[in-house]
Amino acid sequence: MLIKFYGTRGSIPVSGATTIKYGGNTTCVYIETKNGESIIIDAGSGIRELGVYLIQSKKNDLHLIFTHYHWDHIQGFPFFAPAYSKNTKIYIYGPENDVAAKKALSYQMHIPFFPTIKLTDLPAKFTFKKTRPKFKIGKMAIQVIENNHPNYTFGLKFIEDDKNVVFLTDNELNSPSPRTPYKKFIKFVKGADLLIHDAQYVDENYHTKIGWGHSTFNQVMQLAKDCGVKRILFTHHDPSSSDDFIQNVLEKTRKSFPGYEIDAASTGTEINL
Repeated sequence: MLIKFYGTRGSIPVSGATTIKYGGNTTCVYIETKNGESIIIDAGSGIRELGVYLIQSKKNDLHLIFTHYHWDHIQGFPFFAPAYSKNTKIYIYGPENDVAAKKALSYQMHIPFFPTIKLTDLPAKFTFKKTRPKFKIGKMAIQVIENNHPNYTFGLKFIEDDKNVVFLTDNELNSPSPRTPYKKFIKFVKGADLLIHDAQYVDENYHTKIGWGHSTFNQVMQLAKDCGVKRILFTHHDPSSSDDFIQNVLEKTRKSFPGYEIDAASTGTEINL
């Protein structure tokens, strides 16, 4: 299982000298199975660069999973080059509780929000799939949990052979009104080889963000500790968090939690399991 990050920022893309290391593109993660299936998580602004790679690699069958349809998770889709190729087949999965993926993408590409082409005019062949609590893409088993976030949001577990990766972006572990209780997240994450989790805030500013649907570094580490997961990767960085800020929080977290492999995702972070 290959995992590569093309977008790691939350809320809005950022650009500048202070965000070069960890990147400014919003959420987009690429997973390639051992059999070569291409799985994409979310279509934040990072999907534009991923599209270039997929075309160069002649990847024509793509599986795009949306965790939810907030703008920072769909805004790159109109600039996703494979969608403009008639040779591409794109299978789309996502929540349907608030709005379905097709409608969410159509809203975004409707005049005056996107002036050149509608979703229905794109040359690629789209198949919108019903997402069940457990499903498969090839031999990759995928499990779904509801995150604690405004509007219905998926958390995902990917299982291939004996490897297990959990991806929980836009999830407030200490939500005052949880959609999913903390104990269920412990059960969902337990046994994971890698936990990738939203850490948009720090403890010092969380009190002003309660109910916004995101977690702090220390809250994520508490989950990892409760689940016995030793490898943690933080993502969905706040747009106001500079490289230096994230690096300083990482260093403090590593000192507080010795024995854990802790890092923050950046554009280009690549993991082979």
